[in-house]
Amino acid sequence: MTGTLAGLRVMVPVTEGRRDAAASGVSSPARSSSQTRSSSQTRSLSDSLRLAGATPVEVEFIAIEPAADAAALERAVREWCGGEYAWMAVTSRNAVLAMEAVAAALNVSLADAIPLARVAVVGDATRVVCESRGLPVALVPATATGRGLAEDFPSGEGRVLVPVGDKASAVLAKGIGGKGWAVTSVEAYRTVAGPGPTPEQVASLAAGEVDAVMLTSGSMATQLASTCLTIHSSTTMVAIGPSTAAAATAAGLNVTAVADRPTYDALIDALSRSTGRTTS
Repeated sequence: MTGTLAGLRVMVPVTEGRRDAAASGVSSPARSSSQTRSSSQTRSLSDSLRLAGATPVEVEFIAIEPAADAAALERAVREWCGGEYAWMAVTSRNAVLAMEAVAAALNVSLADAIPLARVAVVGDATRVVCESRGLPVALVPATATGRGLAEDFPSGEGRVLVPVGDKASAVLAKGIGGKGWAVTSVEAYRTVAGPGPTPEQVASLAAGEVDAVMLTSGSMATQLASTCLTIHSSTTMVAIGPSTAAAATAAGLNVTAVADRPTYDALIDALSRSTGRTTS
């Protein structure tokens, strides 16, 4: 894929995490290295675009902030690490990072619940972040959505932890609860508006100087539509999945292509195909 996107200027959302031990309400003598790493999401999408020859235009459309109820999240983390859950079902890497920060402040590890508990994730991105934190993944659904995860989740008894963002749908928790499990859904983080694009970036979008925009979440797409009222018709809009595409369309954006899997590689492949830059 190297060089196939040469010359393209691509707007890329980046998200700065603003969580730390103090913000979460958990006292700790010192922040661990894992907490420091979790305070800022990596820019792997930008890096991959650069490798493909494109020029990323980074914009912080949304930001991640601590959960509104820090005590509830701390209680859920203590219970998970204490082995009180049979499963954890994860749809967002931010939820895992938020839990990890709280666990580190409590001098415990999310991996303490393994091997008695199992982890289910919605897709590749959540699998990677879980496994990198010592949480082996036992279930990945055939369809990488919350609904797909609920449909593939086994029936059973016991407790299931579902850490989510404040804007998450209840479909996963309800679906798992319908299969006999006692579900605890806890807010792990909040998604808020970020600084957004600069006036120069807004003008570039309107003038057609940005060739493509990567739509990585419904929240990001909505924020784009509200802050960039005029987007040139030549700009390619690529969504990371059907739910993001639906949110973008509802916000008035013209989605050009949708990735066939919710991964950055698939997102870049969709951009390559939609712009005629594939090598095959």
